[in-house]
Amino acid sequence: MKKFRRYLSTLSIIFLILLLVFQSKNLWLSFDTKDKNTKTVEDVNEFLKEILTPQRIVANLGDREHYMTTDLSEYWKKTAQDISEKLQKATSDNLKLIDTEEYLNLQKKKSIVFKFSSPLSGSVFVNLIGDNRNSNDINLSVDSIYISDLGEIYISGIKNFYKLMDIKVDFPIDDIIDEVKEKGIRSINFYEAYGIKKDIYIPDEDYISLQKVSYISGLYNLEEDKKSTLAERFLNVPIDYIREITVDGKNTYIYENEYLSLSYDGMIEYSLESLFDVKARDLNKSLNRAVEFIAQKTGISSGIYLEKIEPCNYNENLGYRFYFNLKDGQIPLVLPSKEHSFIEIDVYSEFVKNYREYYIRKDDNPIYKKEKIYLKKIHKIINKNKDLFKNNSTMDILNSIENLNLVYLIFSDVKAAEPTLAYEILYMGNIYYFDTETGNLMMVR
Repeated sequence: MKKFRRYLSTLSIIFLILLLVFQSKNLWLSFDTKDKNTKTVEDVNEFLKEILTPQRIVANLGDREHYMTTDLSEYWKKTAQDISEKLQKATSDNLKLIDTEEYLNLQKKKSIVFKFSSPLSGSVFVNLIGDNRNSNDINLSVDSIYISDLGEIYISGIKNFYKLMDIKVDFPIDDIIDEVKEKGIRSINFYEAYGIKKDIYIPDEDYISLQKVSYISGLYNLEEDKKSTLAERFLNVPIDYIREITVDGKNTYIYENEYLSLSYDGMIEYSLESLFDVKARDLNKSLNRAVEFIAQKTGISSGIYLEKIEPCNYNENLGYRFYFNLKDGQIPLVLPSKEHSFIEIDVYSEFVKNYREYYIRKDDNPIYKKEKIYLKKIHKIINKNKDLFKNNSTMDILNSIENLNLVYLIFSDVKAAEPTLAYEILYMGNIYYFDTETGNLMMVR
């Protein structure tokens, strides 16, 4: 009889967990398209792997023959563990620095390259992709991982390039190359296009096919019962114990030393005002806690990536501020604001001091179809906007470009609006956004 009771108790717990997952999916809409499997939060490790998925994969077949796609999650799932295990063996002794020209010439050989939206700390990368949280002496940033057809590994980050000596991956890349070629967009790099020795890829086609979708504030016209559910989840008590204040379109919920505010324009803000004592920084523990908090409180299990990490202080306590941004597929979504990312969270070991999220969701009636978007050539866009760059020559401007990506810009909040595909160009410390079709300047940061 006791065993039967324990069995019923276990079933009840499982049921409650499934119910929680189901409720979170009803409140927080997935950023994945409808034709893909809905993801649920399984554990912190799985979410971290999702967060650290590269933005795109490049298949190199030869000189001026490269194919690039953002549809790469299946390839990353197959290879990430192996890559992590190999990178965990990297030390200052077996990383050989190579020059830029040598690395660019490697792009002419059969290979694949995983490229990230922003550089990640090497130690954070290898510890969070793999199952082991071990220490290593890698002191570099990782923004690209190159795998040759012989399994050789090259790492690039912040203008430096390295070969991992005497260590190779175990998986073949032929099938990946064939599939990326089939569905990717043909591309060339700056070296091939302009003779500029930079690891920057640009489309070599006139059009790109992307899913058409609209976004809207996730809190605009949100029902009161769902706001209460959100408050209960953040403050971890029933709504009857929570004090609520509503002023000028903002709902503020208070329980003891915790505060949550929800604004109609989509801003979620949480703060913890109780005392704590954290005198030493622990990056892995803080990042684990940040991801756990996001998963538990918001139900988000996909569609975000880690943009950057900064140390922060509060009353002599030491922690980290993590910046997360959203992506549609693997294309980053960029706010027209200079102040913040989609998610900012301050964590001091296991304590979350502040959380801020600009919550948007896909429109209730999106059109799930692909559309062709024209891609104006980069040099033509630069030539059109020379006045922005002190009328320097086009080649001088191209030479000074530090990075270039395709991103989505979102300019609406309470009304549904389609994001605009734009080139994000890092030039002389500023970030310029140009409409890919017209070449017009959209925003400068």
